Amino acid sequence: MRQFYAAFMVAAFALCIGAGLGYWQTASLTGVLMGVEAVAILALMETAESMDNAIVDYGILKTMSPQWQRRYMSWGMPISVLGMRFLFPILLVAIVAGLSPWQAARLAMMEPQRYAHIMLGARDMIASFGGAFLLLIALNYFLDDDKTHHWVTWVEKPVARLGGVPALPVGVTLAVLMGVSRLMAPGHDPLAFLFWGCGGIVAYILGKEVLVWLIGEPGAAPLMMKGGLLSFLYLEFIDASFSFDGVISAFAITTDPIIIALGLGVGAMFVRSMTLSMLKTNALAEYVYVEHGAFYTILILSLLMLCGVLVSVPEWITGLVGLLLIGGAFLASLAHKRQG
Repeated sequence: MRQFYAAFMVAAFALCIGAGLGYWQTASLTGVLMGVEAVAILALMETAESMDNAIVDYGILKTMSPQWQRRYMSWGMPISVLGMRFLFPILLVAIVAGLSPWQAARLAMMEPQRYAHIMLGARDMIASFGGAFLLLIALNYFLDDDKTHHWVTWVEKPVARLGGVPALPVGVTLAVLMGVSRLMAPGHDPLAFLFWGCGGIVAYILGKEVLVWLIGEPGAAPLMMKGGLLSFLYLEFIDASFSFDGVISAFAITTDPIIIALGLGVGAMFVRSMTLSMLKTNALAEYVYVEHGAFYTILILSLLMLCGVLVSVPEWITGLVGLLLIGGAFLASLAHKRQG
């Protein structure tokens, strides 16, 4: 429980700021309640939808030194909240609208409705980049012929045998991007969708494969220190990919960029606290299928993100899928534990 103390303190601070902003904007008790409600809803939404993120982070963190594990919170939280939840939407709006970052920031503060409209207009690009990146994460997990545990055996065993085929995950991801782009309705830009999807593939290869190559090299302490930094940056990039959809969805609740950063930041804090708690107790070692449930969730989330340009997918579906898959994997792990 100690790992969650900081998260509860940050939540209390964020709710107070939300209340203050609500009063400043409306000078009424209703505004105070609306500010608190928006922060709370966004925090709950981010926490509920990021259980798979916590499990994936755990798998990377357990390979890192205690020093870098601590930096996951001390350095990682400002990057996660200020970088991804506040600066990223502003920079994206600046790119899409052809504005300077300062103009985009001013637009966010002075004209939040127009800012939200531009941000929502970039949904296809974000979905393509983030969806391709997450799809590669999931495919590389399942297309692994060294895996020893399989949850859905009749699916995972045959798929795992294909892990020896070079570049198969990249080929599958490109095929999905091409298929979705062909089905896009008028008003969408298939070339932009493919461009940003290929950007997600490149980012994964540069982030993951170069990282594995560097850390796999035997060498001196400076190289290992560099490897720790690269692992940390890769971890932050994964967190950013998971949060793409949440940042866009937040505009359905409020257009205030500060409230969005506060609410999603509280959720990110609880997710990271959850990850550290799992790391401290080594809980996943006892529940062998929970990791499988998380990666099935990532697989479906990535496909929903990519197919979201074709059909509207309600946000509650993503959360429900994650809850059912991770919950089912947990129950299967309990049954396996009793049998073993």
